[in-house]
Amino acid sequence: MAWDYDALHKAPHTYFDAVDAMDVEAIVAHFADDATLTIQTANVTHTGKDEIRRMFTDFTENSVFIEHDIRNLVVEVDKGKVATEQGYRGELLDGTKNDMHNCNFF
Repeated sequence: MAWDYDALHKAPHTYFDAVDAMDVEAIVAHFADDATLTIQTANVTHTGKDEIRRMFTDFTENSVFIEHDIRNLVVEVDKGKVATEQGYRGELLDGTKNDMHNCNFF
């Protein structure tokens, strides 16, 4: 499936909106059945929607709140890729507070 600029630009916004809403099914809808999700900071890769769903279920069930702020977004239409730079703030049920600056590659 070829994605145009508008679809590629919109996808990270709807993805992070779903993550921030802790809506696991809306999050997983952003992934192909055979997708891989790598979390570089944890040196972990999740393969397939079932593993990705489990990871996000665990993450959202252990979170008080999740908040992303996209600061920069680069779209490469010819390659069907998007890179984002964002802030992430959140709090886990154990009281751990996160305030991070990171990048995602779609």
